[in-house]
Amino acid sequence: MKKLLIITSYLGFFILGGLTFTYLSTTEAASSLKKINVSQDTIHYYVDKVEKKPKEGQSGFIYEGTTYVPMRFIAESLGKKVTWDGKSKSVYIGEAPIFISLKDVKPIGSDEDHFFHNPSSIVISTGEKFEQSYQLGGYHGGGAVQDHTVEYMANGNYKSFETYLAPVKKLAAGSFGIGYMKIYADNKLIYDSGSIKDKIKVNVNLEGASKVKFEIEGSGLGIVDPKFTR
Repeated sequence: MKKLLIITSYLGFFILGGLTFTYLSTTEAASSLKKINVSQDTIHYYVDKVEKKPKEGQSGFIYEGTTYVPMRFIAESLGKKVTWDGKSKSVYIGEAPIFISLKDVKPIGSDEDHFFHNPSSIVISTGEKFEQSYQLGGYHGGGAVQDHTVEYMANGNYKSFETYLAPVKKLAAGSFGIGYMKIYADNKLIYDSGSIKDKIKVNVNLEGASKVKFEIEGSGLGIVDPKFTR
């Protein structure tokens, strides 16, 4: 039996080939909504040979040959807690990480870092706007290059560092490239972004590191919500 469903809720989490995704809610841009034709039928779920039944209205469905199942039901059937972070649009199964923003971490040799202590709103080249973020050099689309180096004590307390790097909106063409970020753990280079021309995800393993140092140079380099994870 075929039905036309419009997925309009963040509660609609599903598993696809081991990956997690969600259809966006009606509070998002209209272009993010998608109408899909799905085949909805009874699906039986077994965990270690024991049948598990989802609550009414949480049945899975088949779309273009792939079976989608309710994530919370599946995770909890496996004894895992599920947490949804609406701000980052992230789903955590099991233990959720603790995030520590760079603005809240005291750097070595100072009570605060003059760059990361004062986050603001930025708009990157994709048109996306972010809070708690930074722009290094190239303000108002100019070509000025700035650099910044800062080091933090980690003492093995951080699992990773994550951020997004991206050109800011209306960066002047041909102005020294867009910049880069280098990350050192105990004086060893562990990450080099190279020249940033598009939005990229940065996620660096810091387990066991005693000190973490960042070297950044940019002419309109956007640094989106940089943070340590614990």
